[in-house]
Amino acid sequence: MHSSPYIVDITPENFQQVILEGSMRQPVLIDFWADWCAPCKALLPVLTKLTEEYNGQLILAKINIEEQPEIAAQFQVRSVPTVILVNQGQFIDQFTGAKPESEIRAFLKQHIRNPVEDFKAQIKQLLSEGQLDTAQTLLEQATAQLPEDMDLKIDLARVYLQQNQSDAAQALLMALPDADQQRPEVKGLIAGLKFAEQAPSAEQLALLADREDSEALYLKALAAVVQADYEQAIDQLLQLLRTDRSYQEGVAHKTLLEVFALLGEAHPLVIRSRRQLYTLMY
Repeated sequence: MHSSPYIVDITPENFQQVILEGSMRQPVLIDFWADWCAPCKALLPVLTKLTEEYNGQLILAKINIEEQPEIAAQFQVRSVPTVILVNQGQFIDQFTGAKPESEIRAFLKQHIRNPVEDFKAQIKQLLSEGQLDTAQTLLEQATAQLPEDMDLKIDLARVYLQQNQSDAAQALLMALPDADQQRPEVKGLIAGLKFAEQAPSAEQLALLADREDSEALYLKALAAVVQADYEQAIDQLLQLLRTDRSYQEGVAHKTLLEVFALLGEAHPLVIRSRRQLYTLMY
């Protein structure tokens, strides 16, 4: 038995209700598997995760071919794992073997709208418009409902950093699995935690007000990031690149990339500034 209402073990008794009648209400993904099949066991967590993401818009029907050989024969299954998508009582598509998550997402996306992907697109739009409070509220709710979705947690950590909630961002980033902490965007966000630590105090910033040397430009940029004045921070880092590219072994370039990671590639400032950075560097 499965804890999820969207995952069902198929028997001759529930076959018609779940697959034939059920597919008239929402698509049914049929997973043919066997106890001795290692690829089947590798595939199941991915199918489970994606089924949960669809939140009732997709049912995962599991069929053990050794326990239900007649059903497997009816679908002409010759090897496992075999995964078949049925909708409106009709065969739609299938694949065999343990595919990576990205390929299975693409497979499903051809036929079914994923509400989580729609939600992520909404968050992307909110971030591009600077609606951080709304994005934070939605992401906090989403990560509570989908704790296994690391992309949502990364987006939430980015918003925390942009909202100057560095403690919350650090706690979230440090709790990510090791593999996710190695992702380039996560490394950038972790590096972004240093802004709050390295930025000058209000008193120090006042002393820098009339200075335009390399150290002043860099410290002002850090302060601007902490104050969420990202346009000012980027402009100052670009200016430092123009006037003293080698300052602190190219720290302006490195910091600029960290700011880009903090904001996310879809942010209008990042799109605009990448062009300027490319012109400066090349």
